[in-house]
Amino acid sequence: MAQLSASERQVRKRRQGRKQTAVAYALLAPFLALMLMFAVFPVLYALGLSFFDTIDYVFWGFTNYREALNDYRLLPAIWNVTQYVFVWVSMMVVGVTLLSLLLDTLSERSAAVVRSIYFMPGAIASSAVVVMWLFLLDPLVSPFDFVFNAVGWENRHATISGLGPVWIFALMGFLGNSGGWIVVLGGALSGLSRDILEAARIDGANPWQMATRIKIPMISKTITLMAIMTLAVGLQIFVEPQLLSLAGGRFDIPDWSVTQLAYFYAFRWGDFGVAAAISTLSLILPLVIAFILIFATKFYKID
Repeated sequence: MAQLSASERQVRKRRQGRKQTAVAYALLAPFLALMLMFAVFPVLYALGLSFFDTIDYVFWGFTNYREALNDYRLLPAIWNVTQYVFVWVSMMVVGVTLLSLLLDTLSERSAAVVRSIYFMPGAIASSAVVVMWLFLLDPLVSPFDFVFNAVGWENRHATISGLGPVWIFALMGFLGNSGGWIVVLGGALSGLSRDILEAARIDGANPWQMATRIKIPMISKTITLMAIMTLAVGLQIFVEPQLLSLAGGRFDIPDWSVTQLAYFYAFRWGDFGVAAAISTLSLILPLVIAFILIFATKFYKID
């Protein structure tokens, strides 16, 4: 076969590059279409709606934002969500990282079985998890009644009051979401260079040093991604406090979280403009924190 000239090789290379680009866009097309329909368009729609009086469809400018910021329930809701996010993200980062490192010390088969067990609660819908927790927190039917009785919690209201909504929601979130991230971090750990790990062992690194000085720095970007995703989900908490109202009494609080407050404006008062303004504002903080984490950790830097 005759060898191709330099110009012919360049032409063939460009054709292969265009073909690979076309294939990449074809594979991305379903994701991009869904992202536009269920992420970009709703955000842009809510942003536009936030500047209008949705009753008379009159342009109000920042009136909806002023009304939202002047609502006396907004700051307590922000404080509730801030406490919850701090506790939950801390539990996820520390707990999932620790469990993943412990599982990495087991044999491959044993670790796979345990990871599957941890993953199972995440396959249950969050609404079903909350209802399940309402039974778990009731000393009359809970398998942990001996613990509740030992501290003097005789009914579900006493248990919820004793633990507090923040810790209850954080435990719900941790047990429901940790399994998936344990699988992700397990994959990241299994992909580490065995040569580096073996070199550290030969140099005399003990298990603690292996974990803190070798493994954690090498999977730090995956841990950062987990923190960003957990933060984004946590700031939008809605199902847990909404269903906790099933406990009745003073736990029926429709404005515990910011998203609940937006829901209250939209579907109880019919004021979709203020609801859209609150929803838009609730997107700003996650974006700011995400960008801070991305740039602080040099997330996209390729080693």
